[in-house]
Amino acid sequence: MTNLDEGDLSGHFEGGWPTQTIEVELAAELEVGQAKGDDVNVGFHDGIMAASIGGVLNETDTASPYREWPEPDLAQVVQCWWEQQVPPDGEGLEQRVIPDGCSDIIVFAGGPAVVVGPTMEVDFPKLDAGTHLRGLRLRTAAVASVLGCPGIELRDLTVPLDAVVKPRGAQEITDAIWEQRPPGLLFPVELDPRVQHAVQSFWRSSDKSVASVAEEVGVAERHLRRLLLEHTGLGPRSIQRVGRLQRFLHLADDEWPTTTLGVLAALAGYSDQAHLTREVRELAGSTPTALLGDRLGT
Repeated sequence: MTNLDEGDLSGHFEGGWPTQTIEVELAAELEVGQAKGDDVNVGFHDGIMAASIGGVLNETDTASPYREWPEPDLAQVVQCWWEQQVPPDGEGLEQRVIPDGCSDIIVFAGGPAVVVGPTMEVDFPKLDAGTHLRGLRLRTAAVASVLGCPGIELRDLTVPLDAVVKPRGAQEITDAIWEQRPPGLLFPVELDPRVQHAVQSFWRSSDKSVASVAEEVGVAERHLRRLLLEHTGLGPRSIQRVGRLQRFLHLADDEWPTTTLGVLAALAGYSDQAHLTREVRELAGSTPTALLGDRLGT
């Protein structure tokens, strides 16, 4: 039995995008303890994960052409498709990556495909000039069901796609994502309705207790925590924190600076503006004012 904190599963490394890989072998049973509010011991199957050296990329503040659009036929599973192109002139760019509870499959033009797991840490990956990316973003509850890998094994990691699926399948998935069509090897899938309900409940409300949601889905609290870590890579409190941060950002995109930070904090579910400031510093690496200014380009 290997004893790890959730934080010990981090795959963050300083520097740019993948240049080499390291092998991380996970024990047959992985015990996760003292998990920053998601305290639980949980066992998983054997597995070997190749963790790439490089930052993660899912929720971004971009300074280059970026667009995203929905996949209506897979709305319960896919958050969106997205594409980003860094101008070919200049030194590239460094951008802020904010936790969004999702996972991404990202394809580089003429290069590798990677899987970006869910994260609770801000990151600042450097994208070289001329970088062209296309991605498929998976909803929080869909990570394990789509990828066939426990979400906790991908927590805070950026890994080659062929480390998660068979190499032949990885190429087919890579081609499909670059051509912006749903990969037949990944879809359709069935999601666990208990996980879907729990994710929605914790995402929408900072006040929901684990006990109340566990009762709603008909499982014990410990079992619910295990389900969430296995299917999403995140525990209840982590989902609530990310959901609250994203609510704040979406509200601010529409209402700031006309509406004050104190009002936005209350609407998003923070206890007060000081609580908002602490959480934004930890999850986004900035003050709320600086973060919103960056998003507006001011």
